[in-house]
Amino acid sequence: MSPSFGVIKRKTSGFFQDRKSSADSVQSVTDKELLEIIENEKKILEKDLSTDLEPIRNSALDCLANLRESAEELEEQEIKVENPQFESLINTSKEILITSIKKESFIGSSDIKNYEDAIKFKNNLELLVNRFGQVGDSHNKILNEFMRKQINKLKNEFDNLSSLLKKVTKVLSVKESQINNCIACKDDLILLKQKLGERKDKGDRLSELMEERQIIDKNIVECKREYEDFKKSDEFLNGLNVSEKINDKKTEIDIFEKNILNRVSNLSRPITKFSYQASKETQGRLATVQNEPLEIFNDSSQYLQLFNELKKHVLEGSIQIKDPEKTIHQIDEIVSSLPSLSTNLKNLKKELIRLESSVNFKNMKHLEDIKMKTEMYEKYRSENISRTQETKESIDELDSASELLKKKIEDKISEITNTKYSILQ
Repeated sequence: MSPSFGVIKRKTSGFFQDRKSSADSVQSVTDKELLEIIENEKKILEKDLSTDLEPIRNSALDCLANLRESAEELEEQEIKVENPQFESLINTSKEILITSIKKESFIGSSDIKNYEDAIKFKNNLELLVNRFGQVGDSHNKILNEFMRKQINKLKNEFDNLSSLLKKVTKVLSVKESQINNCIACKDDLILLKQKLGERKDKGDRLSELMEERQIIDKNIVECKREYEDFKKSDEFLNGLNVSEKINDKKTEIDIFEKNILNRVSNLSRPITKFSYQASKETQGRLATVQNEPLEIFNDSSQYLQLFNELKKHVLEGSIQIKDPEKTIHQIDEIVSSLPSLSTNLKNLKKELIRLESSVNFKNMKHLEDIKMKTEMYEKYRSENISRTQETKESIDELDSASELLKKKIEDKISEITNTKYSILQ
């Protein structure tokens, strides 16, 4: 029961007739319109496929019906064998074959309406052919020996199914690539739409970043102007003058203290020798003179006595040093100047405190706040520039990918429909 089979010429819908023109013309379409074109083209191909497969499907159904009918006839027939020892084996093979045909000889009875139905039909038919082949191969030798006529009838139907499967495979091989092209083109078109949507979002984000940059630049300019204006104000200039005086006073105190340190350091050797023979209490004060010489101003009378004791030991010779006269002179200078030096240091520190207390820290804090705010906006600007560059690079990548994808779709749809289309963006 071999069905007549031929390639039915595909009908082109009116939709495509309206779209098509000369081979060199290009039709501009939106992505939505092109999606409709692809779906219509797929429907036409599927209709062609359905038309081509319908007689094959009917033949397969007839073939399976014949198999079931033959199986029922075989079931009613008794097998007579000369040798009883083979009877059980033959009947078992017969039952297995009949049961398999009755159970397996069905495929979907619904019409083939689309590509998915066609694939399902082909797969089901392939499973049947493989299954019948396995069962037949297992029992043919036995049944052929005793029921050759009946088995040949079944075998013819099996062969018909195999032949029909080859025809289905051939039809699908022709249409499958075209339909898959439509599916792939549709998927690419959906992907292109996603990329274009992402491109729009990135473009909106870039506009936001550019507007944000303008605001940041404006804030930086305002902060710098405020900073410069404040630096010209009387409050700042007065504060600057006081700050300079404070720095000068600190420098003066620093020079003063270094002078004291130098004077005491000149007596380092005699002080060390004096500590060898002094009491523990005196050793402690001598260590203070050497390690923290500025402490002598906190209790000048105590340390005046200590220097006088040092001078006495030098004069008496209990402390052996290279140039005792020079050492005595250095001790006298410290002793004679210590009261005035102590007074001078106290006055310098009082003056420093007075100057520092006159500083308007509110004004200075305001200046520092402006500076910090400017730095903050400059940081924002740097981050904005980085994000802007990243967004631009992302947009360039999307543009490049979209252009390649767009060309791929346009080439593929031209191949499918034999009409050139250009996607509007």
